[in-house]
Amino acid sequence: MATPFSRRRFLRTAAGSISVTFGGLRILATRGNSFDQTGMPEPAPERKFLLGTQFFRPPNPPRAQRREMLRALAQDYGFNLVRLWPNWNYFQPAADRYSFEELEEVLNSCDGLGLRVLMSVVIETAPYWLEQAHPETRFVDAQGNPQRLIGVANDVTGGWPGLCLDWEPVQQAAAGFVRELAKVSAAHHCLYAYDCWNEPHIEPAWQSSIWSKPPEELYCYCEKTLAEFRDWLRRRYGTLDGLNDAWTETFPNWGAVQPPRVHGTYPDWVDWRRYMIERSTREMRFRAVNVRASDPVHILESHATHHPPVQAMAVLGTNGWRLAEVMEVWGASMFPRWQVPHISLGAAKLEITRANAAGKDFWVTELQGGAPYLGLFASPEMRPRDIRLWNWLALATGAKAIIYWNYLAEATGPEATGFGLVDRDGAPTERVKEAALNGRLIQSVWDILKDYRPKTQVAVLTDQDNALLTYAMFGNEDASTNSFLGYYQALWNMDVWVDFIEPATLRNVNHKVLLAPWHLIGKKETCAQLASYVRNGGTLILEGGFGMFDERFYYNPVTPPSGLDEVFGYREKKGLAVLAGAPPQASGGAKTLPPSDRVHYQPRIQFAAPIQRQLKGHTLLVPIEVSSATGIAQCEGMTVAATKKVGRGQVYYFGTNLGASIAAGDSAGMEILRTIVTREVQPPVTGLRLRPRLIEGSVRSLLVVFNDTSEDQREHIKLPSRFRRATDIHRQAQHAVEQNAVQVTVPYQDVVVLKLEE
Repeated sequence: MATPFSRRRFLRTAAGSISVTFGGLRILATRGNSFDQTGMPEPAPERKFLLGTQFFRPPNPPRAQRREMLRALAQDYGFNLVRLWPNWNYFQPAADRYSFEELEEVLNSCDGLGLRVLMSVVIETAPYWLEQAHPETRFVDAQGNPQRLIGVANDVTGGWPGLCLDWEPVQQAAAGFVRELAKVSAAHHCLYAYDCWNEPHIEPAWQSSIWSKPPEELYCYCEKTLAEFRDWLRRRYGTLDGLNDAWTETFPNWGAVQPPRVHGTYPDWVDWRRYMIERSTREMRFRAVNVRASDPVHILESHATHHPPVQAMAVLGTNGWRLAEVMEVWGASMFPRWQVPHISLGAAKLEITRANAAGKDFWVTELQGGAPYLGLFASPEMRPRDIRLWNWLALATGAKAIIYWNYLAEATGPEATGFGLVDRDGAPTERVKEAALNGRLIQSVWDILKDYRPKTQVAVLTDQDNALLTYAMFGNEDASTNSFLGYYQALWNMDVWVDFIEPATLRNVNHKVLLAPWHLIGKKETCAQLASYVRNGGTLILEGGFGMFDERFYYNPVTPPSGLDEVFGYREKKGLAVLAGAPPQASGGAKTLPPSDRVHYQPRIQFAAPIQRQLKGHTLLVPIEVSSATGIAQCEGMTVAATKKVGRGQVYYFGTNLGASIAAGDSAGMEILRTIVTREVQPPVTGLRLRPRLIEGSVRSLLVVFNDTSEDQREHIKLPSRFRRATDIHRQAQHAVEQNAVQVTVPYQDVVVLKLEE
């Protein structure tokens, strides 16, 4: 469900006198004529599918060619939206002067051509005059090095990574630019929405230096941010004694309190990254409030490129749920031939985006248009089949817009020659033709797609504190992200849709199966909700180390904690590390080691139930004592997995990182999980080697069949009995429906879309 804060409460707030979180800056906004008495804008026009592309980022495209290229987009290819990227430093060359002439030219052309505009809010390219006036506002890394403004691959006009918004001079200057940008943009009827923050993260954490070290990727340690962090700690713990107790510290005064800079203890690291995540959310609100100060009507959107829990969060410092709460539309960046090695990861990122959106529309705000270049490096080129596949994967997961990055191949800098849907001279490619064709096909079945949302029967629980604790432990989040990746890969192969959830929504979970991957912290409320979920008929899957630490990051004497050992009928013993690499002093490998050492190197877990399989342990191996549960797996004479009927439900515990085992390629883990899940969940369509998905409409439906393998595949896909006709919408070919099944041949790494009719 959509959060009640997102639109109504936010717009009410923005329509009055507003105190911005950063530095107490006050911004006055007046209510526009388009507001009714509730503070809501008038109803938006009927939704249409948005097919768009990033178009303008100085100096690309060349000024003299922009209007003709916009005409081609609108009239030759049928695109209906372009994204514009007005760099702060480029459009405010002096403290007292804005220079929006080039932007206005593009907006005027869009007005005349009927193109909608997604206007980016880019304050991560600060003006050099502001840096010169206030050098103290530079971002500072964990080694104490200030980050001077420079030009980088995605901001060739300089000003990256911006300046720290904790400083009032930066707040005031940035607020002025955003308000002026919104004022100029809102005067054009082509304006559709604002992309309030491109791929939110702590900007300098994405180091442009090829020589950077981990401490140079951690921000921000400037004096103002440190002071704000201390204030946050005061609010959180009340007194210095409270902080000392929580951190197991002996600070004599608040001035002695510092965030961690090297690998050390747990609570300070978790609090430091919690704070930076909250700070990023405040920055999103800062951007949104300043847009609303000049424009109370148009849509607020933003989009992420990293997607916890299948990707790391600690260094980049954002939580997608918190950011999306500030927005009216949430989106994702997707570069499948560059950063997404398998379609299942892309599907996970899209499903996480939908979960973050919490009932609001979500977009694919950036979809790779061509091969990315970074200097002389290039990924494989986007092929027409990639355009097709990722268009339909986005739609199958529920996306309502697809916007390519970008239209014209880049002109200069490390990204030069890359990303373009068309060649540098504007000549069409097979990619842009395929994008245009898919746009027309999508519009032809928009009646099916516009209100479609996948029906989920499996939920995956994620708690940001577990990821942050993992980072504090290892300096990375691999144990956590690999677990989630493996579980999702298995679920993708079962043809089920997944809902990623946070602990706060556990009480409302009605999914048949709930997974809690890599959950080291046993919070009391979480434990209580999980016990209630199982008693009420759910199937719960836990893995090794669940609840190992309490909420203060102290090692629990009993695991699982909070009485779950009695409810679930097992208790963990001391966990054993599963080590990578060859065992020492064992020329014949792990088999020649004694059992006491063998468990640390490629331990083999023998399952007797739910099916008989041998699984390779990963990350850790946890022997258990079984009381009222039933042991279902052994390793070197130790029980390491169990199950128990609890109330109307069932709990399964695996004493290893089962998700990471699957991610590492252990097919036994996938089969074990499939056996458990498919007892409770039956997708409407399923395949063996193909991955079908059913998009159901009120009158007609779509069967979207993905081939994520490297070979052509042919299968019979069984359909719900009501369907009698099937038409391939790309080839306009009829497929026979016989005995409630249709035969589909899908080329490798491609997709086939069938329109189903009764």
